[in-house]
Amino acid sequence: MSNSAAYEWSYVDVEAERRRELRAQLAQETARSHHLRGQAKSLRRAYRTAKIDVDVITVPASADSTELALALDSARRINQQAEAELSRAAADVWSLVPAETEEQPTARPATARTAAGDGRTARAGEERAAQVRAAALVEAEALLERDGPACEPEELPLFARRLEALRQARSAEEARTLLHDLGVRVHRSTQRQRTAARTSALRAGLLDALEDAAPEDRRRLAAAVAEADDPAGLEGEVARAVARADAARGRSVVANTLMQVLRERDYAVGEDFADLLAESGSVVVPFGEAAGTAGDGVVPDGYGVRVALAADRRGLTTVLVRAPESGAEDRERVGGGAGHAEDRADGEVQRWFCDTQLPTIEDAAREHGVDLARTSALPPGVRPTAVAPDGSWPDNGLAHDRAPDGGPATDERAEHEEDQAVPAGRRRGKKKARPSRSTTYGQDQTRGR
Repeated sequence: MSNSAAYEWSYVDVEAERRRELRAQLAQETARSHHLRGQAKSLRRAYRTAKIDVDVITVPASADSTELALALDSARRINQQAEAELSRAAADVWSLVPAETEEQPTARPATARTAAGDGRTARAGEERAAQVRAAALVEAEALLERDGPACEPEELPLFARRLEALRQARSAEEARTLLHDLGVRVHRSTQRQRTAARTSALRAGLLDALEDAAPEDRRRLAAAVAEADDPAGLEGEVARAVARADAARGRSVVANTLMQVLRERDYAVGEDFADLLAESGSVVVPFGEAAGTAGDGVVPDGYGVRVALAADRRGLTTVLVRAPESGAEDRERVGGGAGHAEDRADGEVQRWFCDTQLPTIEDAAREHGVDLARTSALPPGVRPTAVAPDGSWPDNGLAHDRAPDGGPATDERAEHEEDQAVPAGRRRGKKKARPSRSTTYGQDQTRGR
């Protein structure tokens, strides 16, 4: 008649998640600031425009979410102001005649043989060319005002020359060709620049995310992200590395939470409980003084709970167990009324654990921020309580193993208490004394029998 329950645990550190989100956004704004600063320097170098300052906001690694939020707001305001100033500077540039203009073919002088009809045709063509040129010039200036600041800096002088050539176009066809060529060049330049900006922002975001990864993953992936032409292919690997580190941190939080919850309920929890649970994944905890809440004699000594954390998923199990020396082996050899009486007593322990202990443990864990979603449960009365694995039952440092004066119980006293716990007529032979162990939960040590 055993009782066990399986859970899927979840833990969300709201402040940590908020910091991570803000850090990622700030990293993108920082990359954007560096990009705008480069654009401003290029404009000033090529056209002697007014100096545009683009400050880059930095925060200490220990900044909390409030500091990060303030820094993000500042970075966004700085970048928005810089973009507006760059747009005005670009508009001033496009309206100026550059120092170098493309050579234009000179018009051939009209001959004396030009007929009057040809003159009218020429004037009509000139008027048409002027209309097309004016419309194309308006469209080109609007294009450069809108997309010019987003173009590659080295392309800006070429665009200015194209714009001046459009101003001097002598035919409608020439004006259309120059406008089309300018549009294609601006589009390609903005695409390359936006791709570079996105890549820079993505690289910055991935490097920032790796701050939450394990040291070995951080070193390996940070070098790969920095060297990759396109780090997009590493997004999945970075996410998995951060998820592994989050799971490890979560295991530690769950282990510490369970230690606190069990201690609050007077379970015999040792000092190394959390470390062992997070590392090895399984620890047995005797009920200790918590058994007293069931009433006198309901829960005899030698019962406890085995807590286990899954290594490859967010799984947690709790299993009711008995100490190896609690008489489980003897009960299997003894039939009759005594055996049935122990079965009934075992069932009472299971019902007490199922009805009063597990619900309060679950609720208390949630109050500490760890949600335990029960995925399965074995109700009381299905099978006898299992015996704890060899070497997993704690020997010392626990309430049930201490003498009345608070010191460790001697081996002789423990033997006496074991004999007293066995019903009359079923006393076991005296066991050989065992040396006490240095750790509370010596799961990797072999117990002598």
